[in-house]
Amino acid sequence: MKNFDFIYHNKKDYIFIESDCLFICDRLKEIDPSYRVVFSLKKKKFEVHSILQSSSTYCFTLPYPVLDERAVDYARKTSRENADKLLKEIDLENEKIYRKMLSEELDKLKEALC
Repeated sequence: MKNFDFIYHNKKDYIFIESDCLFICDRLKEIDPSYRVVFSLKKKKFEVHSILQSSSTYCFTLPYPVLDERAVDYARKTSRENADKLLKEIDLENEKIYRKMLSEELDKLKEALC
């Protein structure tokens, strides 16, 4: 557990996952060698932390109830290298939502005026 010694002051709230039968921990380390997986007992969710971050080791919470291939896909999608692509996807989705809301408001306004 030496890699986790400085991550948490209260280790009883976490289960540190060093290996698993699907090699997800190892595959996450291929994406970023500093990644470590923990299970938060309070949140009942898997989290990925980086031992290289200084102030907080937290990177992201996995949105899945089990540690499987989706965790690797999620880590790849959210990695620094894909940040620009992810931000563009978010902007496009936000633009679609905005246009839909605007259209709905215009329809309501037309109904109210007619």
